[in-house]
Amino acid sequence: MKKLQKQSGDYALKSKKISVILPTYNEKENIVPLVREILNLPLDITVIIVDDDSPDFTGYYAQNYFKGNERVKIFIRKEKRGRGYAGRFGYEIALKEQFDIIGEMDADFSHSPTFISGLVNSLEGADVASGSRFLSGSKSLRQNIVRKMITLCARFYVNLLLRINLTDPTSGFRFFNSYVLRSILPELRSTDPFIVTEVFYYVRKKGFSIKEYPIVFYERKHGKSKLKFFTLIKYLYRVLLLRMGLFYG
Repeated sequence: MKKLQKQSGDYALKSKKISVILPTYNEKENIVPLVREILNLPLDITVIIVDDDSPDFTGYYAQNYFKGNERVKIFIRKEKRGRGYAGRFGYEIALKEQFDIIGEMDADFSHSPTFISGLVNSLEGADVASGSRFLSGSKSLRQNIVRKMITLCARFYVNLLLRINLTDPTSGFRFFNSYVLRSILPELRSTDPFIVTEVFYYVRKKGFSIKEYPIVFYERKHGKSKLKFFTLIKYLYRVLLLRMGLFYG
């Protein structure tokens, strides 16, 4: 069985500036323990929190807790809120700060920081490294049947229409060489979670390579999942628009 976590390697851990973007909305219960786990990794990694002015004050709570910590950058956005806007904003900040490797992950503990080193090392010989729930050695824990069905339907449909050809084309746990995001950022239009698929589409369209890495996916640890069944129909429609060149956000 393939190991789920690689040890620190030669590719990037000692020579590259690494950042990880955490888009947040009502993640007060998760944000501090998650960031602490990331900072405790044997990596020189900076965390970029992009909060959409959460009603539970996630951003302000993080600001207070990590005050003075230069490895944690926190941005609270009061306009143009949404997962897509937050993601694009995070990309812009990371590129402006000239990080060599830029990652992103969910802030609800669905994605464990223990796989970050493995993903970063997977960039050796690849432009993008993406965590997969469907490789040998991968697992999905605490995932309810509705979410699992939505994920499987989306995987088939996305690969069929967009030719992304990944075992997990809806994964939001991924790391990029910075030149990839610099290339695709002007193309991105998503304002919401559809940005996850849109990014993969343009990565493939521009000819960049993607290496998948097995992860364990956890249903959110605290709080309420934001994924609802009706989003499947909207998602499938947007995939079709993207394929036809008619998607504008």
